Amino acid sequence: MGLAIFIALAGFIWLYGRLAPVFSDFVSRLPEATPTSVVTPEATPVAAVRAASSPTPVVTPQPSPTPAWQATHRVAQGSQVNFRSGPGTQYQVVAVLEPGTELRFLGEQEQLGNATWLHLELPDGRDGWIRTVDLELIRR
Repeated sequence: MGLAIFIALAGFIWLYGRLAPVFSDFVSRLPEATPTSVVTPEATPVAAVRAASSPTPVVTPQPSPTPAWQATHRVAQGSQVNFRSGPGTQYQVVAVLEPGTELRFLGEQEQLGNATWLHLELPDGRDGWIRTVDLELIRR
């Protein structure tokens, strides 16, 4: 039974390889770009435009406020925690963090075995990974 399935599958793959170039002509393709004409307005003398327009005040845009760094997690009470360069104990230690150290979640997580690792950032901009069991969620 297994041999029959193998032969049927191999035959289908061989047949598909032989007929694919024939059927590729029927696959829709992107339409080719058609040239378009561009209409250019006639030039108006600059002096006439300046005389007709009234001076407009210059508006200086206000810079938008930069969002402040806001902590989402903190190192749980207990002992120090290794802040690693990747999700797992095989990665290099970036820093050793004290309990209560605040961190910001960067939106990435990895599941390795029974542990979930979060990608976090320190207030100084360094990023790294810590297991969720070593963290507390900060509720605001």
